[in-house]
Amino acid sequence: MKTISRRIQLSGGNKCFVRCPGCYNFFSNKDYVTEDLLDFLTQLKDKVLVPKVTMSGGEPLAREDMPYILSALKELGYRINLDTVGLSLIRDVIVGQNTLVKKISSEDIISSIDVIGIPFDGSSDDLMNMFRRGLKVDEILGILDDLSSKGANICINTVVHKNNYDDIQNIYELIKPYQSITKWQLFQFMPIGPGGYKNRLKYELSDQQFENLREALDFDTVIDIQLKSRLNRKNKYLLIDGEGVVWIPRQNEHDHWLTEDENNERILIGNISDENAVDKVLDQLEKYDKVLAVN
Repeated sequence: MKTISRRIQLSGGNKCFVRCPGCYNFFSNKDYVTEDLLDFLTQLKDKVLVPKVTMSGGEPLAREDMPYILSALKELGYRINLDTVGLSLIRDVIVGQNTLVKKISSEDIISSIDVIGIPFDGSSDDLMNMFRRGLKVDEILGILDDLSSKGANICINTVVHKNNYDDIQNIYELIKPYQSITKWQLFQFMPIGPGGYKNRLKYELSDQQFENLREALDFDTVIDIQLKSRLNRKNKYLLIDGEGVVWIPRQNEHDHWLTEDENNERILIGNISDENAVDKVLDQLEKYDKVLAVN
C-alpha cells in the first residue's frame, strides 16, 4: 500500500481561543459535518498508508464534539497529534463575543491521542502576544502542569520569528523542568495564508538567521529538539480546513525558497463531502506531485 506523500493537517474548526496575526488558516462560517470527516478518513486509510493526522487550528477543543472525533480516529488506528492552545483544559473559555466553551477533561483527551502539542512563543506575555494574542505564559505553564500530572506525551511548538529569535534560551529555561515534554519543535515562520502573508514583514526572518539558530543551540537535555525550516515544510502538507475543503499552499516546485512561495493563495484539491472524495483528492494530489517530481 502506497504511503500518502504529504502530512495531513486537519483543522479542528472555525473558532479559536487566540488571535495570531501570522496564522496560515483559512476560516469560514461553516463547519464540516463530523460524519463526512470520519467517512473520508476511513476511506483514506483503506487506500493509502497515513503515518499520522495532526489535528490543529482553528482551535480543535473549541469544537463540542472534538473528544468524539479524536476517539473515533483512534479506533480507526490513526496516530494522532493534537495541536491546541489548551485553555479549555484548565478553565471555561469565551470565544468571540459570547460563545462559551466549557472546560474539558484532559484525561479524556489524552486517552484518545498520541501527542499533544502546546504553543510556547515567548517567555513573557509581551513576547507571547506579539504572535499569539490572548495567551499568557502563566496559563501555558498551568496547562503544562495539568498535562504533566496526567502523564501526557507533550510536544512544545514554537514559531520562531524575528521578534522572539533572541528569546529561545529563555523559553527553554521555562520548559526544561517538565519531564513529560519529549519533543520541542521550532518552526521558522512561514509567510503563507491570509495572516502569515499579510503580516510577513512583522515576523519573517531569513533562512540564514534560522540556520544560525540551529548552530547556536547547545542544550544539555533529553528533549528531542527539532528545527524545521520553511524549506523543510515546503510542499509537504495536505490541509483540510474547518469547512472540509482539502487544499495545499501554492508553492513553487523548486527545492529552495523563492519570493513567490510567499502568498495567500491555495490550490483546491477537493472537499471531504464530495462524492468519491478520497479518489478525487488522491488523483489530484498525484497529478500535482508528478509535476513537482519532474521539476
